[in-house]
Amino acid sequence: MASCKKFLSEYSQSDVIPETTEHFGEILFMDAYPDNEEPMHNFTVFLDDDVECYYGPTLGNTGLSRYAAPIFQWQADFSEKVLQQDNSFYFNAWFLYYKHILGANVVLQFIDDAVGPQKDKDRIKGEAFALRAYYHFMLVNLYAAPYNDSTTTPDKSPGVPLRMTSDLSDQHMERKSVKEVYVQIENDLDSAITLLERDQTIRRATRLNYLAAHLLASRVCLYQEKWDEAIAHADVVLAKHSRLMNLNTWGGMPVPETKPMAGLNNVETIFCYGTAHEKLPISYGVAYDLSHDLVNTFEPADQRALVGFYYNPPETRPYFATDYSQMKVQSNTLAGTGDSYVNFNSWRSAEAYLNRAEALIQLYKTKGDGGAAAKALQDLNTLRAARLDPAGFSNWTLQPAEVLLRMCREERRRELYLEEMHRWFDLRRYGMPAIYHKYRPDALTTETYKLEKRDKQYILPIPRDVLNRNPALHQNPQITGDRLPQ
Repeated sequence: MASCKKFLSEYSQSDVIPETTEHFGEILFMDAYPDNEEPMHNFTVFLDDDVECYYGPTLGNTGLSRYAAPIFQWQADFSEKVLQQDNSFYFNAWFLYYKHILGANVVLQFIDDAVGPQKDKDRIKGEAFALRAYYHFMLVNLYAAPYNDSTTTPDKSPGVPLRMTSDLSDQHMERKSVKEVYVQIENDLDSAITLLERDQTIRRATRLNYLAAHLLASRVCLYQEKWDEAIAHADVVLAKHSRLMNLNTWGGMPVPETKPMAGLNNVETIFCYGTAHEKLPISYGVAYDLSHDLVNTFEPADQRALVGFYYNPPETRPYFATDYSQMKVQSNTLAGTGDSYVNFNSWRSAEAYLNRAEALIQLYKTKGDGGAAAKALQDLNTLRAARLDPAGFSNWTLQPAEVLLRMCREERRRELYLEEMHRWFDLRRYGMPAIYHKYRPDALTTETYKLEKRDKQYILPIPRDVLNRNPALHQNPQITGDRLPQ
């Protein structure tokens, strides 16, 4: 009986109690990093103006365009309508992001007492802070108004709950303001950068490092219109990682093993995560693909138009329904290595050039800073020189601020299409302009749907099961009834 207390103490026979920094590193990688098999929100590929619906004889009566139609049409209840006919879309990004935030919080809450070198604790904690910042950033841009919404201020605009511990609680989490969420994102990134800069060893791109944290910080500051800070963070990235793909030396279509447009083997990649299936849900690439609106922005000399997508001429209609077939996102395994390159989503040096250029142009616009304009042009021309055939390339020269800003944003669209949520989030921060989708369910029908300027559907509805579980939340305003074609 002397040992009864120890004998009767509760413990799990299957779980390992984390004690070392190595254990916490495994928890971080398994529970906090995105899964490289499971999409986070594959439905979002149908939202912006880079996608178009097509019809061709090859589709017949398959109804493939109908699977994504409610999303493509920006219907208020698109998830319910889609799930009635197909379950391959994952609509609860809210759940997945908070699940990964929980994994990061477990590490942040308990790793200080772990056994192991302090440098390992610093690195793992730094990664956890950066991941938590990124997930809150994605959540607030999916489910809340943009930070620079012209009709309100971020301190009055409802954001998302902030999940800061792994403790269980009976308290339902309430939505914080957009400003409060961004303040926490910035605080987490400051912590991540401080910790990760203590050991600047660059490991495999599937793990976050100090350059990735600076790149994310430049994006966050750009969204908040903190131009000087966006420039400063991009400066750090480009001082150490300025490499760009030279598409003029490729000689044809992308090959994931040697010349991928994104992913692990791309020389520009700083951080890489997730799965190509994020951008390749059912019907995309068959009934939906790149839009004419996007394709028409490429100059004749732009090599991205050569290596990034095929043009399918009319005589191929018996085989391809779409006018264009994107080649940027590919899902496969490196030949002979067993190494997956489906880790598609990349944070690349190209974004750092674009972030810095846009912030510099804003300084030119707001302060008349000609030196900032010259530096912005240098960034844009450096990027374009690596993308355009030298025979058709000429440096951009100084233009009025509004013209230069438009040129920069068009370049951003050409460079970052089909990567993360860049285009959708950019449209939001550009003032949520009106955009159009043409829906073609069969050979005889073309319906035009309009997302109005500042449309309510620019802010996604919180998933119904989330609202059912948490009565402290309130739904985002949505359109009433069906959105009808014009």
